[in-house]
Amino acid sequence: MFGASGCAQSFSRTPDWPIISKMSSNLGRKLAAIASTALVLIVSVTASAATAPKSKTAILVDKKTNQLFVTEYVDGKYKTLRTFHATLGKVRGDKEEEADLKTPEGIYTFKSRMLPPSIKPKFGSLAFYIAYPNTYDSLAGRTGFDIMLHATNVPDRLKEDYDSEGCVVVRNEEIREIDPYIRLGLTPILIFPELTEEYLNPGQDQKLRSFFESWVKDWEAKNLDGYISHYHSDFSAQGMDRPKWQKFKAGLNSRYSSIEIGPEDVMYYRHPKYSMITFTQNYRSKLKGGGWGHRSRGTKILYVGEEAGQPKILAETYTQLMW
Repeated sequence: MFGASGCAQSFSRTPDWPIISKMSSNLGRKLAAIASTALVLIVSVTASAATAPKSKTAILVDKKTNQLFVTEYVDGKYKTLRTFHATLGKVRGDKEEEADLKTPEGIYTFKSRMLPPSIKPKFGSLAFYIAYPNTYDSLAGRTGFDIMLHATNVPDRLKEDYDSEGCVVVRNEEIREIDPYIRLGLTPILIFPELTEEYLNPGQDQKLRSFFESWVKDWEAKNLDGYISHYHSDFSAQGMDRPKWQKFKAGLNSRYSSIEIGPEDVMYYRHPKYSMITFTQNYRSKLKGGGWGHRSRGTKILYVGEEAGQPKILAETYTQLMW
């Protein structure tokens, strides 16, 4: 797993085509072949888009039973669609540092989808890179890289429960079944030391729901003291700690006459280590002198831990990707 080849590729600019009437027949045939290839590529991209999940999905991994569940997130609950056996890190326990051969535990998203020959043969027909370490891991000092959900070119590996260098591994044919259910940057993968009943209905957690609603209310009301009280003392985002974040938000409050968040598609995910809240953020602010201040629409991700027995935001990120 470690030291897997990168996926960056460079592309040169296609030169302008000369006037077709002046082309030789050979060149015409070559261009026809190119056009045919381009059509195949267009069809391939369209087909890929057509297989994207119409519903909101999540991947759950139970390290105790070596099971991977493909689920649909419906009304704050997980509905299991597929179940697979997975082999995990050769060393038991939660990942702490690079090359410790442990599979990390937590809530993550997928950052890239790779096919051969951009991945080594041992990763099989398809690999999804997991966004490990995430902000929570970085705050906790955890290290490592190239953690993936991938297939394998040695099917007998799946007879073992613990035979990876920290990745989650399934069969080639199984990862093809999983593929349509993953939206990069949006579909979470939750890796549990043991998946118990209390984590299967995360949207029913009234304490977490009330916390989120209170945070939005104080943000829109420009109640700075109430708003900042929702943040953990170890909070970090955009290179700012909690005091700097408070000062940054105070500056915005002084400029804007109103702020609207307009959350949609709010989803709650719970894990023994921390929780995650994602939602479509429809941000609108108006300047005190008139006119729009800032407008944006995208997905906000909140990492929520506990401090003194209360939920607090440890970190937050934003992406223009949306369900």
